[in-house]
Amino acid sequence: MYDFDKFPDRADSDSVKWHEVSGDVLPMWVADMDFESAPPVVKAIQERAAHPYFGYPYTLELLKDHIVAHYKKKYKVTVRPEWIVWVPSVIPGVVTALQMMGSKFMYSIPMYDHIRNLHNEAKLPVVEVPMKRDESTYRYTMDMDALEAVLSPDIKTLILCNPHNPVGRVYTKEELLRLEAFCTRHHLLVISDEIHCELDLEDRHIPYFAVSDDAAAYSVTVSSAGKICNIPGLPLGFAIIPNETLREKFASRQDGLLPCANVLTIAAYEKAYDGSCDEWKEELREYLRANRDYAEARFAKIPEIRTPHNEGTYLLWLDCSALGTEDPADFFLKKAHVKVSSGKIYGYSRYVRFNYGCPRAQLEEAIDRMEHAVEVWRALKK
Repeated sequence: MYDFDKFPDRADSDSVKWHEVSGDVLPMWVADMDFESAPPVVKAIQERAAHPYFGYPYTLELLKDHIVAHYKKKYKVTVRPEWIVWVPSVIPGVVTALQMMGSKFMYSIPMYDHIRNLHNEAKLPVVEVPMKRDESTYRYTMDMDALEAVLSPDIKTLILCNPHNPVGRVYTKEELLRLEAFCTRHHLLVISDEIHCELDLEDRHIPYFAVSDDAAAYSVTVSSAGKICNIPGLPLGFAIIPNETLREKFASRQDGLLPCANVLTIAAYEKAYDGSCDEWKEELREYLRANRDYAEARFAKIPEIRTPHNEGTYLLWLDCSALGTEDPADFFLKKAHVKVSSGKIYGYSRYVRFNYGCPRAQLEEAIDRMEHAVEVWRALKK
């Protein structure tokens, strides 16, 4: 058993999450977890760092075999080693795929803020399409009719985020098949950001390339161990591209982004994918499920806050519209001393994103503070 209630001292960890808060402010914002990284990863890094030679590594290609075996075991799907192309991290992989297409692209909002900045990084125009939300269940889905309505001949690419950041959806096979049919009909390349794939709390994630033969033929699926093993400070990613022509075109567009991963990152990623962390990962998911259930139950008792059920990631999407402020993140920072991510950066003001990837005591304290701040606001409003 691993102790996820243990609170690591992050004061000297060079953590942006904790560096940007002061005093007694609790950071519940940026998407890394307040848990120690997976012990097999930490041990591998320590053992490799003990060796006094840090030359160019040759083992990066050997990691492909671990990833192939991982996808077979975890998702029951086939990945061939030659389908894997290394990228410095997930977002540079997405940028490379966009630049490879060289045309307007589209995605559904709300959406992870770095993806919303890709039009600047890739120097390409974008179309944002609001998702649909069921007002009785608060469940978000892609609005296929809206996507169809805005489609134009110069749109050549669609970005999928699955599990979705920030709304926490893990798309069903039926949803993915509808998306695949839409994209195949209009010959749209799908770039699927699946960095949170192992944080699927419903155990149903389907890699996009495995949805159908057509999905495999015209897609770029990008992932990483950064989230599941809590090692975002050791960047490395990979793109799975079954189509050989597309894969060669992608590789030719990397333009200096070819990763030469350092030996410590390679040591970490070997353990992330060779099965050494499987027990830790499963206990982590169990702990996150309990945190999610606790947080959703607590927020459900606050009338001014609504949240959809979180199916994946460790991020809750909170609708704070009833608070009547355009910046609820600022409200919680000033009134509750809790830092959450502003919904503005995901395309929606009056919302916040809340990170529950932390020890339970920290989670309880953060929600206690937020609940009290809302109670005071409610009393003053009367």
